[in-house]
Amino acid sequence: MKKNNSVLRVLMTGLLVVSAAGIGHAGDLMVSGFGSIDFDLTDEAQDNQCSNPAGTANSTNCDELQFSASSVEVDFEKKAGAVTVRLDLDFNGAANNAGGDDVEQMKFDWALPIASEFGLNLTGGIFNSPVGFESQDSPDKLQISNGQLFGLVPSNLVGLQLSGGADMVSGSVIFANDWQDSGGAGPNPGTLGEENTFGATFAINPMPEAGLSIGYLDSAAKSATQHEALVDVVVSGTVMPSMDLSLLYALEFVSNEKNDGVGLTLHAKHGKHGLTVRYDQVDCDNTSNQNNCLSTSNGQEPTTLTVAAMCSLEENLKLKLEWKDTDTDVAGTSSTDAITLQFVALF
Repeated sequence: MKKNNSVLRVLMTGLLVVSAAGIGHAGDLMVSGFGSIDFDLTDEAQDNQCSNPAGTANSTNCDELQFSASSVEVDFEKKAGAVTVRLDLDFNGAANNAGGDDVEQMKFDWALPIASEFGLNLTGGIFNSPVGFESQDSPDKLQISNGQLFGLVPSNLVGLQLSGGADMVSGSVIFANDWQDSGGAGPNPGTLGEENTFGATFAINPMPEAGLSIGYLDSAAKSATQHEALVDVVVSGTVMPSMDLSLLYALEFVSNEKNDGVGLTLHAKHGKHGLTVRYDQVDCDNTSNQNNCLSTSNGQEPTTLTVAAMCSLEENLKLKLEWKDTDTDVAGTSSTDAITLQFVALF
């Protein structure tokens, strides 16, 4: 009951924040969101991790054949003139609850009146990082879990971003809290003090079949266990063999001076059905941050292979089935695989 009250408390807080911003007309307020329900069929990595009913320690798998609310999100959006304000409340739960509530985004987007032909937009607050290929929300993911490269790139930034573009070219400049600190979102939360991040993105899409995007984030951290800068390069495109069949590819390279990674995503979509194959590998030069590397010692190259099938049962309900194999590249440790079924409900 306490955790349910926590969810309700954060939801009410979000409503109060939106109301305090001056939203008086319900018709002007857009409310949306989603919930993801996972069913873990198998997970070899979790074998012998908990006690059985007889009390034998580390003898059973706690996750297999169990349901979990992997994520629940409620989004509020209000537009007035050239300014759009958005609040995303993210409840990342475990087991059969939706605990671990957080604010994913709290931002404003201001369409600047100057140089309107370039679509200049100023974003401020907590916002999703424009660097990286993989999505973090279940409805947007091409699979259920994210690959290793997702852990090398910050999901959110706290600060300001000026973005714009014309025709096939777009880009942005970023001034934010240090991407490794960011109020607790990075690998070393609360250790960098008043340091900041300067960043930039550039994208060129001359045709749907081929495009290039580059993202860069610097870091003031200079210690041996903290990364100084991040570069992310994505080559991607979509091929349409027919009106109802599309083939998407994305090749991503990430380097943060201590760890390097490469990932390849292939996604085929036919009508309401989709199939994703993703492979990624990380070269672990520094494993002080376990979120950035699956290995337990330097010099390892962990790999993951993911195959996911999905189907849009209805406009507001998706079904996904994923098989993921993980090889930590640690001597004496075999690879493990997991199979997960997921329902994604949208509103």
